[in-house]
Amino acid sequence: MDPLLFSLVWVFGWVILLLFAWFVRSGRRQQRLELAHKERMMAMEKGIPLPELPDSDEPGRRTLVAEAVGQVRINPRWPLGVGALSIMLGIGTSLALWLSQEDYHNRVWSFGLIGVFLGFGLMLHYWLTRPPDRS
Repeated sequence: MDPLLFSLVWVFGWVILLLFAWFVRSGRRQQRLELAHKERMMAMEKGIPLPELPDSDEPGRRTLVAEAVGQVRINPRWPLGVGALSIMLGIGTSLALWLSQEDYHNRVWSFGLIGVFLGFGLMLHYWLTRPPDRS
């Protein structure tokens, strides 16, 4: 099989699969809403109190993204930690490449400096955007 054709089938196959899953899920949601509507109409005909309409999702059910966002509390000092980690990673990479005896590694040791400068940039970001000290 041609690699380009395989790649196209692979990518578009996943897209079609995800669209199909979305279509099935929205169809089920629509069926639940129609059932709730029928319930309400029958209750109106009989003169009994109307049941409440459900939200678009089942009550008590949260999406995976909403659950993850609810659990995560973002520390405002995250740039300091990520910056320090990035600096150490960059220094370690540069040092390892520079100390190796490979000719190619001795030519590319400076690529580790990307991490160092990224770390300094994150620390600068924290310094510029931190909230003012309250005295």
